[in-house]
Amino acid sequence: MAARKRSAARRNWPDNLYVNSEGYYWFKHPVTKKGFGLGRDFKAAAQQVRTVNAELERRKGETSLLNRIDTDEVSLRAWTETFEKARETINPHTLAGIRAGLNALREETRVVDQPISRVTPKQIAEVMQKIETARGPSAAHKFRGTMLEVFREAIERGLIEVGKNPVSAVYVPEMEVKRMRLTLDDYKAIHAQACLRPADRWIANAIELALVSGQRREDIGKMQFSQIQDGYLLIEQSKGRDGQRAKLRIPLSLRLDAIGVTLEQVLQRCRDNVLSKSVIHLVQKTSGSKPGDAPSLPYMSKRFAALRDDAEIPVDAGRTPATFHELRSLAARLYTEQYGAEFAQALLGHKSAEMTALYRDSRGREWTEIKVAN
Repeated sequence: MAARKRSAARRNWPDNLYVNSEGYYWFKHPVTKKGFGLGRDFKAAAQQVRTVNAELERRKGETSLLNRIDTDEVSLRAWTETFEKARETINPHTLAGIRAGLNALREETRVVDQPISRVTPKQIAEVMQKIETARGPSAAHKFRGTMLEVFREAIERGLIEVGKNPVSAVYVPEMEVKRMRLTLDDYKAIHAQACLRPADRWIANAIELALVSGQRREDIGKMQFSQIQDGYLLIEQSKGRDGQRAKLRIPLSLRLDAIGVTLEQVLQRCRDNVLSKSVIHLVQKTSGSKPGDAPSLPYMSKRFAALRDDAEIPVDAGRTPATFHELRSLAARLYTEQYGAEFAQALLGHKSAEMTALYRDSRGREWTEIKVAN
């Protein structure tokens, strides 16, 4: 239906300017239909409306400095601040990664200063392309993951309609992870190196415990004997926000058939003649530490890397050597083979099967056995 023609007396009025029966002028937003009073001076009111109309036409629904008259909706910038504040208690390393993505978004003022419900897939894609060009596909991939969570949580809060996450439609940057996976033979070679020296008994325990339990380096490093209760190992994983971290009760009878060891046997080996509350603890004095102290996470990674090099694990061209974290991926693959994908997902504490699938990817290090039913 065509818009109603203005009367001859109002033919020169700017669009969206109205007057009531008492001679009071007001502006009606063409999209939100919200009204704003302008007083009784026609010239002043008309000038303001012409200015706003020109600005609205130029921006065509994009970011506007007139947000306070456009809508009362929450801006994307304000929501990122709320999102970040809610994560202040998570793992500092994880928080740093989230902040990097949020800060990259905040630099794009034309995107971030508009209502969150108006952000489009095209805008997110443009920001991602900038990041990919400047910092590579890995950074763009991490940014997309952060943004997916930012808008998913906004949907939960009712700031965006269900099914309208603008990130879902944006491409996933192609990226090749260069870090090598560990094979079972690699594990055995590294563990054998760790067992050669009495001073390395703690890292041998840590390596074995990481594989059998499937837990992260951070959770292995801070594990205490008090977490062993009534036949179970209790673990509240370090990754995630307060109240949302995975809490696991792993039976001590859990056995990893690939190495023929149970969780209980590994934990028993961690008990020695050194008095300590920590399951993984140093057995000899080092600079700045004494027997019984839990090793720092960097030191744990450093000793693993040294043992890996001593074991002469081959590294493919264009790849980087496996790290301690790769024990978790190996555990996922071995337990999937033994018990199935759902068991591996539960043990690793993942919320989604997709995340566990990433860990089960051997990145070309292993052969796939074709099994013929008898």
